[in-house]
Amino acid sequence: MTPRRSARLHLRIAAAAATALGLGSMSVPQDADYNATFNAWLLTPNAPADATPKIIRRSYEWLDATPAITRRDGVRYRDGAIAPWKFSITASIDEAQAQAIERHFGASLDAIQFAFTSEEEKRKCQRLENAKLAHHGMRIEPSADGSFGVLEADYQWLVDGCKQSVAPIAASILKETDRVLKESHAPRLATTRDKVAAIFRFIQSIPYESVDDLPDGKDRCGMRTPLVTLLKGGDCDSKSALMAALLRSGTIADVVIVTLQARDGSGHALVGVRVEAASGDETVAHKGSTYVLAEAASADAGKDGNLADLGEIGEEWKDFRTRPFEITPIK
Repeated sequence: MTPRRSARLHLRIAAAAATALGLGSMSVPQDADYNATFNAWLLTPNAPADATPKIIRRSYEWLDATPAITRRDGVRYRDGAIAPWKFSITASIDEAQAQAIERHFGASLDAIQFAFTSEEEKRKCQRLENAKLAHHGMRIEPSADGSFGVLEADYQWLVDGCKQSVAPIAASILKETDRVLKESHAPRLATTRDKVAAIFRFIQSIPYESVDDLPDGKDRCGMRTPLVTLLKGGDCDSKSALMAALLRSGTIADVVIVTLQARDGSGHALVGVRVEAASGDETVAHKGSTYVLAEAASADAGKDGNLADLGEIGEEWKDFRTRPFEITPIK
């Protein structure tokens, strides 16, 4: 996960205004209208452009070695004589819609800077800025004194933009899960935890891929939108948003996204799901409920079904509570 980038705002302050407001002296740009870029940005469309549908069919196949794995003293052992479960679904994805949302997502740091000569003008510009960012899946988390802010992706916006599109995919995964469990050596009906784990297994079939900036100059906090992640793969927060969208598309379970911070300042994202916790699960509490954590970043690198389990997180993140972390509920 790319660390959230500090977006220093309101840098273009006239020297006279800085003195009057007690902000200290600052260099003044030579252009006549400091807000030209900001004002132009406010006039850009607030919704993704209509795109002619381009439906593509994508097949997803993955293995799950769960029936072959036992645990003893916290160590996983796999019985090679037991075949893994085989899953297969086919999905219809509107590639044009995916690309349109991706282009709309994000904001240029240059565009969201503005000048002000009074506190009233500053507040007005901030209101306009926040409203505009909300339409592009972004938000500003201000510093304590309001002198700068941190540009963040809005996970709820990302999920809302694709829930309807991914609902048939989630339904296909659950139908396939019912088939696999019924045909297993110990047939049974899927529990809520089974359903969540099935979505998680599907997420692990999607490749982990670092996300590069697009050439349009927008800051997207190192993320891809969920539909593009479906098509191309993605990193921890991109895959977390997709997993959240799949789970919420059919209200399979309550979901939170947990953003963590490493000692070196880098970031990471996990998904928390409100299901019955098993022994040894890593969990997080939020508003009186317990959420089982899932490493959406994990992938089946060996293509053999030896997947991370629901409730497992990387060893380097198990002490995340000793550092700042945030919990974002997803509706």
